[in-house]
Amino acid sequence: MTARENGRLRGRICVVAGVVGVLGEGVARRFADEGGTVVGIDRKEHSVGTLSLRADLADETQVAAVYERVHRELGRIDVIYNNAGLIDPEDHSALETSFETWNRVLTGNLTTTWLSCKHGIPYMLAHDSPKGSVINTASFLAGMGAASAQMAFNAAKAGVEQLSRDLGVQLARRGVRVNALALGPIETPQLKQTFDRIGPEETARRFVHMPMGRFGTIEELAATAAYLASDDAGFVTAASFPINGGIPGSFTVAAGPR
Repeated sequence: MTARENGRLRGRICVVAGVVGVLGEGVARRFADEGGTVVGIDRKEHSVGTLSLRADLADETQVAAVYERVHRELGRIDVIYNNAGLIDPEDHSALETSFETWNRVLTGNLTTTWLSCKHGIPYMLAHDSPKGSVINTASFLAGMGAASAQMAFNAAKAGVEQLSRDLGVQLARRGVRVNALALGPIETPQLKQTFDRIGPEETARRFVHMPMGRFGTIEELAATAAYLASDDAGFVTAASFPINGGIPGSFTVAAGPR
């Protein structure tokens, strides 16, 4: 019997915060396939989940209200997958990025995750037998130095990793596990468009640094999230879980722009 057939998330309320888009929807679909009751939250109108809610995840009042509603209507919260994030084309070197861009990127990636943890985790701790799994999306770039990367994004994702470690340690004896996913390049329509735009020669140059020679898939991401959400990962907490195809073990950063 497969994990999906076994329904290892059966009976659990699984919140996907930042559900609109192929990554969030892919994780929501996998949670549902494994028996979970999915609550989708996003600032955009959507219909993902048994309960589909709209909230600005950077607004504390709205975040507090939406988690209160989930608990009030469904009685518990067992899993939180924090998928909200922001990539900004104005985010470059820390020496060039504007104050407004810096704040916007940190808010979209780190503050949203913090607010979801702050207002969602207390409902997990309120269970008769406290138990839960929180999964925060970070990036493999948070653990690397990159000469030409989006530095506000990398700093924000490093913050997500540290927040996950701190909460994971703090809550370890209270039944709630907290982990981060250090995502590498996952194939989405947007990523494919980016590589189509740079052309086959530049694409081939970049793939030299990818040991597996391919992008990750949404299915692989969703399966890893489902594992961390389940009791199969019961001894995993305060970790940054790599889904990056081994890139940090082989990637070489150029000394400067080509």
